[in-house]
Amino acid sequence: MSKLEIKIQKELTKNGINFETQKPVPIEIYPWQTARSKTSPKCDIYLTDFDLYIEVKGFMTFRAISRLSHLSRQNFKYYIFQGTEPQWNPTIGTFLKNSDLSEGKGKKLLDSVINHQIQELINLKTNPDFLKNASQISLARLRYYIETKIDEYKEWNGEWF
Repeated sequence: MSKLEIKIQKELTKNGINFETQKPVPIEIYPWQTARSKTSPKCDIYLTDFDLYIEVKGFMTFRAISRLSHLSRQNFKYYIFQGTEPQWNPTIGTFLKNSDLSEGKGKKLLDSVINHQIQELINLKTNPDFLKNASQISLARLRYYIETKIDEYKEWNGEWF
């Protein structure tokens, strides 16, 4: 379990939010399934009172992005919690009034991104529309992240293939 997962779990516990860890998502067939796959993929945190599956993601590989996208498109509520990539913008689709992220760089910016997402989770009761649309909001944030990384590629290398 990562330090970020522990931090999130501490905040959820402190705020009286019930959760489980390593709960299989309700999906039987998925593209990366192999003959050795005995169970469905597991989420890092499941909010039992909200029926919300949360994936806490660190470094974003192409494979991870593909999985996150696939799981966000299924028929269950899925929230991507990103804690290591400064290009992740958790203000997309947010309901929090104070959704400005720190103008700092590095650790200060990442702490701001993490704290924003924690606030979304501990305040889910205040906005049922956000909860209902968590998967679509996660996809929009993922799309923005990918576009930002492609723009970075273009800046460094010229055109995108």
